[in-house]
Amino acid sequence: MSNLPFVPAVALRYSAPYLNRGLTGFLSFVSLAGLALAVFALVVVTSVMNGFERELQNRMLSLLPHATLSPQGGHARAAALREPLLAQPGIVAVTPHVEGMAMFSANGRFQAAALAGVEMQGEHALPGIAEHLVMGDASGLGEQRYGLVLGYHLARQLGVFPGDRVQLVLPGVRITPMGPLLRQRNFYVQAIFQVGAELDQSTAFTDVDSAARLFANNATVDGVRITVDQQFRANAIVSDAIQALTTQGILSLDLSWQDWRSEHASLYRAVVMEKVMIFVLLLAVVAVASFNVISIILMTVNDKRVDIAVLRTMGASAEQINRLFIFQGATIAAAGTFCGALLGVLVAPNIGKLLQAFERASGWQLFDPEVYFIPYLPSLLRWQDVVIVVFAALAISVMVTLLPARRAARIDPVVALAGAH
Repeated sequence: MSNLPFVPAVALRYSAPYLNRGLTGFLSFVSLAGLALAVFALVVVTSVMNGFERELQNRMLSLLPHATLSPQGGHARAAALREPLLAQPGIVAVTPHVEGMAMFSANGRFQAAALAGVEMQGEHALPGIAEHLVMGDASGLGEQRYGLVLGYHLARQLGVFPGDRVQLVLPGVRITPMGPLLRQRNFYVQAIFQVGAELDQSTAFTDVDSAARLFANNATVDGVRITVDQQFRANAIVSDAIQALTTQGILSLDLSWQDWRSEHASLYRAVVMEKVMIFVLLLAVVAVASFNVISIILMTVNDKRVDIAVLRTMGASAEQINRLFIFQGATIAAAGTFCGALLGVLVAPNIGKLLQAFERASGWQLFDPEVYFIPYLPSLLRWQDVVIVVFAALAISVMVTLLPARRAARIDPVVALAGAH
C-alpha cells in the first residue's frame, strides 16, 4: 500500500478485516459477508423469477398464436392471406383460426370456456400440444369431426376423461320452424393437456372445420394464427408485415390484429409486477445489509480519532478525511457486492441441479412439481439484471457512508489530541 495515494492507502488499511484486530475487524468481515449474502440472494431469486417467466411464456406460446389477424371477409379471405404473409420476413407459419365462447356441459356440470379451432394436421399443425398432453392422443383430431382437447382443470371441473362426451352450447338462439333453439353440438374428448397456466381452465381445442361448423357466424375470431421466429418481437414483425402488405394493396386498413402480449395483457402484467415486487423487497434486504457499513465507519471514526487528529496536524484537509472514509465504505461495499454477485452468477444457472441434489441427500421435497406444473426449478441468468443489482448495491452502500464520513471530517484535532491525554 506504500505506493498508493494517501486516501486509498489509509482507507484500505482501515477497511481490511485482516489488518484490523478486535471488534472493528470482525464487524468489517460481518458487514462484507452480509452484503455479499444479500446480493447473492437477489441475483439467484431474480434468475429463478426469470426462469418461471420464461417457462410460463414458452408453455403458453407453444399452444397460443404469437399473433392473430382477422380480416374482413371471414374464413375464405383469411385463408387467401397465408402465402402473402408467409413471404414476409420473420413469419414462419400461418394457419386458419376460428375461436368463440361456449358453455361446456357434462355430468350435470357447466363451465364457460373458449373453443379454438386450429389446424391439427399438416406441416403447420398446432405446435407443442403433444408434449403437454397428460391423457389421450390428439394425433387423430383432424381426421374425425367434433373431437376435443381440453385443458386439465377444465376437464377436471367437468369430470370427463378421454372418450367421454361433452355438450357445447353457444350463447344466443337461432330461429327455426320449431321455434327458437339453442345452437349446440356434442363433442368427444380425445386428449387432455396441462401447461400450468390459465389455459388449463379457460381453453379447449378442436379442428378448424368442426369449430367453423359449430360457430357459423357466431365466432368471435375468424382469421389466421401467425407464428414468428422471435416470439418476443411478434408485435414488430407482424406490424411490419401488415404495413408491407397494405402498401402492396393485398391488405386493407379494415382488419384487426393483436399479438400475444396484448391478448393476455393481464397475465403478462401480473408476471412482470410479481418480478418487480420481489426485486424491490430483496433490494430492501440489500439496503439493510448496506447499513452495516455505517456502524463500521462510525466505530472506525471513534477508534481512530487520535489518528485522524494526527493526520490533520500533518496537513491532511477535512475534505481528504471525508473522502478517506467514503473510500473505506466503498471498498467494503465493492468487496461484498462483487463477492455476492460472483457467487450468484456461479450458483444461479445451476440452482435447479443443486436443489435436486439437496432433496436426494436430505430426503426433503422443497420443490413440488404438482404445484408448479414443471419437474424442476427453472432459472435464467440475465446479465442486465446482475449489472442492475451490482449498481444498486454499490449506490446504496456509498450513499449511507456520506453522513459518518462527514462526521469524521469535522473532528477538531486539538480536542481529539487533548482528550487522548
